[in-house]
Amino acid sequence: MSAIKLMPPALADVSAPSLSTEFTIKLTAFDQREYRKLIAARADTIRRVVERLKAVLRLESALDAGCGVGFFSKTLEECGLNVCGFDGREENIAEARKRFPKLPFETADIEERSILELGRFDFVLCCGLLYHLENPLLAMRNLRALTEKCLLLESMCIPDEKPSMLLREEPHADDQSMTEVACYPSESTLVKMLYRAGFAAVYRVVPLPEHDDFRDTAEHARKRTMLLASCAPVDIAGFRLYPEPREAGDPWSKVAAGRPSVPQRIGRFLASPAKRKYITMALRARRVFPEMPIPLRLGFGAWWLAEKGALDHELMYDGFEETEVRFVQRLLRPGMTVLDIGAHHGLYTVLTAKRVGRRGRVIAFEPSPRECRRLAKHVRVNRCRNVEVEACALGNQCGEAEFYVVDGFRDWGNSLRPPAVPEPTRQVRVPVRRLDDVLAERGIGHVDFLKLDAEGGELAVLEGAKKLLQTAPRPAILAEVEDIRTRPWGYAAREIMQLLARWNYRWFAFSETGTLYPASPDDESYDANFVALPEERAEEFQRLLAEK
Repeated sequence: MSAIKLMPPALADVSAPSLSTEFTIKLTAFDQREYRKLIAARADTIRRVVERLKAVLRLESALDAGCGVGFFSKTLEECGLNVCGFDGREENIAEARKRFPKLPFETADIEERSILELGRFDFVLCCGLLYHLENPLLAMRNLRALTEKCLLLESMCIPDEKPSMLLREEPHADDQSMTEVACYPSESTLVKMLYRAGFAAVYRVVPLPEHDDFRDTAEHARKRTMLLASCAPVDIAGFRLYPEPREAGDPWSKVAAGRPSVPQRIGRFLASPAKRKYITMALRARRVFPEMPIPLRLGFGAWWLAEKGALDHELMYDGFEETEVRFVQRLLRPGMTVLDIGAHHGLYTVLTAKRVGRRGRVIAFEPSPRECRRLAKHVRVNRCRNVEVEACALGNQCGEAEFYVVDGFRDWGNSLRPPAVPEPTRQVRVPVRRLDDVLAERGIGHVDFLKLDAEGGELAVLEGAKKLLQTAPRPAILAEVEDIRTRPWGYAAREIMQLLARWNYRWFAFSETGTLYPASPDDESYDANFVALPEERAEEFQRLLAEK
């Protein structure tokens, strides 16, 4: 229902002023040159967002929360929405009515429950307001109650990755807090509040407005963000899913200053989990035997011989791509055929081999001779007789190429292009083949799942697999899509997404709980692992994921 029909009389009364009325515009803080630059940048992004959402979500009504003197209310009207606005300052509302006499404005407080009398609106805009408030979470709940379909939230945010908030004293000014005290949140706090207020999905707008406040500069960290919160998931280009942040540790935990005493260290060791005790003792043994691998039992039952690389460190202490590993465990079934492209030391190779069983088949592709040796060792230790190793790189042409091998901790950055890592690299000559040719040679006509991590070479790998990816039945794909990897190859990561989208694949991103959300193939940049499902098998694969 259109919320405009529920406007109090004061809002309706100002919607049709006399055309002969004359007035003088009062210059406000919002009219300063620097402020106008910020307003213009935000307005451009608002137009872009509404343009993308309007037809898909059937947007008709809009509310401008904290409208100031009405600039963005006018922007929303120009986008074809029936808009009204409110602000906590009477002087702002008076000026907004003078500047935009055809638009309805009202004085109201977003922190008061009476704000809900305005009704519900398809599209709610809250720009530059939330961080000026004493009770931002209460305001967020009221914004949710006012929102029928989606909320576009722009706010300042402190540079902290964790959910946190800074209580600030604000000066007495027309564009600051009305109480001279305000809560400035981090971006992850805004996201968490949006989820807890009841929104189904939260997205960062991509790209952010073209203004220095929305990016890191030599002088300051990024100051602002723009988020879209929707009452149902949206699958539209320009919005990147932002899962709800979770608490990572105990904020009351004490960290001893300086080096702990021997009794403290013994106590800490005895209180640590069994795995941590094991790793501590193994690392001490490694002081005597520096080349000794540390056997680890992984969560899916495989053995891992940890050495001194980045992946080994992750598996010893933090776990690695646990969401992706759970996804693979849920998706694969005995008898399936799997391709592990960029197998490295074999984490996904042994995982998939155990899932598909003796009747299944896993082909692992790894061009680095050094990595192949560790891969073969893990295959052998885990008795994965259903694994075949192809010691080659994959691309869109056959031949040979120089392969850059990283010597050092980040040994997972090996690539056919010089990788962006601080460690030294060396070059080895490796064969390059087309995936379609390898599969034809091995007589493989059906593949169920493909893991793709080619350190930027993903586009060439896909181009060399046209037959596989355009002939039913087609495989599900788990792919690394990162601009930092594709940049040395001279293309944007979105080209990977767009290629498979043209071939009728549907893209999905992972939420923190492992749920798949639709992902747009047209965002400006990417930095994550994504799942691509062929349209004709999407329901089949999703049924497999839903089975317990």
